[in-house]
Amino acid sequence: MQNTLFENSEFDILCAKVQACLKCERMCDSQRVLNRSGGSLNADIMFIGEAPGRLGADNSGIPFHGDKSGHNFEELLDFAKIDRSKIFVTNAVLCNPRDEHGNNSTPTKLEVQNCASHLSEQIKILNPKIVVTLGAVALESTRHISPHNLILKEKVRTANQWFDRILVPFYHPGQRAMMHRSFANQRSDYQFVAEQLKRVIKPNKKEVQIANINHDIVSIIKEILFNLNSVDYFKLHKLFYLIEYNYYKAYNERLTNAYIVRQKDGPYCTDLHFQKIKKALPELQIKQVKGNLVFNYSSSLFATDEHINGDIGDIIKQTLAKYGNLSNSEIKTKVYLTDPMKVFLRLEKYDGINMYNVPIQFNLS
Repeated sequence: MQNTLFENSEFDILCAKVQACLKCERMCDSQRVLNRSGGSLNADIMFIGEAPGRLGADNSGIPFHGDKSGHNFEELLDFAKIDRSKIFVTNAVLCNPRDEHGNNSTPTKLEVQNCASHLSEQIKILNPKIVVTLGAVALESTRHISPHNLILKEKVRTANQWFDRILVPFYHPGQRAMMHRSFANQRSDYQFVAEQLKRVIKPNKKEVQIANINHDIVSIIKEILFNLNSVDYFKLHKLFYLIEYNYYKAYNERLTNAYIVRQKDGPYCTDLHFQKIKKALPELQIKQVKGNLVFNYSSSLFATDEHINGDIGDIIKQTLAKYGNLSNSEIKTKVYLTDPMKVFLRLEKYDGINMYNVPIQFNLS
């Protein structure tokens, strides 16, 4: 593998500049959310939100992930079959603004203006063909880069020429915005942008932007629980990663389109956020044991669904038989001995590249 895929670039230099930024006094203690977890640096489409949420990106370090707005956004992407690993997600303001009570607050015009140069650099470096703004603040932020007269309520779900690319205004996926734009309408919005994407990408482009979901993530979670009866949150992420890894080794393709990034304790799958699991499997038994979430098998999980059989079922069973009974420290070691993680460790140790929050690719060796 060539290290050029991860070498320090204009983007990494920009990330370092953002980390050192102290322009906005009330956000000096917030996390600066600009890193490789935003997605592909070769993305044809960039989504721009308002700002990292207190319970979302300010906590997870992953834009639009971890809070209700993030869950809605990921669900909308999934509905339109837009692969998160093939897009880039950022915000007009890269730090979390809070009010005097510590709650999320709307960025001021000055804060948006302060961050405009960072947004401009992101667009110039990534050079997306389509820019989608999520909400009025995000749409306003693009005026600082190149002037336009677009108004959200008048131009929602329209393709507009702007800054040598297409600008598509959307409403924010947060709950408050649902009063102005229903979730059903937002689903249609994301289908619209998926169609726009098909029109602008070249037919011979190697990197397909629209997701090809090979198998349902929820079904795999069910199989893990059926085979092990009980699994904690830490191990669930590691087992899911190992199933994906073993499937890729066997068939040279991904089993799902799950978005997996490297975090402190190894692979973290955004689709396995515990709130999303609870929503997908309301009958699942969940309890806290010594500060860790534990998921327990319930016979009602398979009341109407069939088990996964065939080659996929075999890989799941083999993976669980090999790793399912290991302790958390043991399975963490096994994960770091897989090819993608060994590449990450080498890059960190010998090249000094920060691989934290970098999306994991399974074709690394």
